[in-house]
Amino acid sequence: MASETIRRAGRILADAWLADDTVDLPSELLPPDRDSAYAIQDEMARLLAGDPANLAAGWKVGATSPGVQKAEGYDGPIPGRIFAPTVFENGASVPLTRCRDAKVEVEVAFRFLAAPRWNNDGFTQDDLAMIVTAAPAFDVTGTRYATTCRSAWIGVQNMLAGIADNGNGGAVVLGEGISPWGSIDFMQLCVDLRINGGKSVPNLWDRSRGNPIHALAWTVNQVYERGFALAAGDVVLTGSLTEPQPVKAGDRVECRMPGLGSLCCQFSRA
Repeated sequence: MASETIRRAGRILADAWLADDTVDLPSELLPPDRDSAYAIQDEMARLLAGDPANLAAGWKVGATSPGVQKAEGYDGPIPGRIFAPTVFENGASVPLTRCRDAKVEVEVAFRFLAAPRWNNDGFTQDDLAMIVTAAPAFDVTGTRYATTCRSAWIGVQNMLAGIADNGNGGAVVLGEGISPWGSIDFMQLCVDLRINGGKSVPNLWDRSRGNPIHALAWTVNQVYERGFALAAGDVVLTGSLTEPQPVKAGDRVECRMPGLGSLCCQFSRA
């Protein structure tokens, strides 16, 4: 993908982010492969970072399980940055201005106590487990793409467009981190997510659930291989443990994660 095309796509997505709007992305700007999608993502982030308030506070990753990837026609996970203004604390009122077609997912968030020190062999799960706390988190997805273009895309195109759009990011709600957390079996963790006090939302299990610690290692290695780094205090979200649920202004969302604690927020229009 030509450099000028990458810059153009990144500018369109950055402008849509800043305007809290969606765009009908021209077909010639849709990335044809992962390298192009990453390049657009990085250009979007570079443009947003012109305002220091929009610096990255961490990274997120979606579609971490083989089952979800197969069902959606993806060839792997969807990573993206978490921008500082999109991070909210437990109990917050979360605006949906940047969360078009918003869906909420319950995830495990890992916060770094110290910056990972890169070596040519990459990071192992054990390396990272020693320097992170674990916390419950909501990932509230969003999109910069209008329905008119999204409806025409097949699975792999949706994946590449999502990567370019910084992982379909919208907002993140973080609970309080705990350490140690090594006794928690994330693959068997039963999450109780409820919207407006309704029924508990179905969990993802078996091949539809990605392992959070595996997703952490994959994401951090991928970030460093692309020439970026993480700092103490940065957060990594590791993929949904529950079926994504659509939300709207006025909804209240609560979850309980045994061993990790509870989390809640209220959604607003602005």
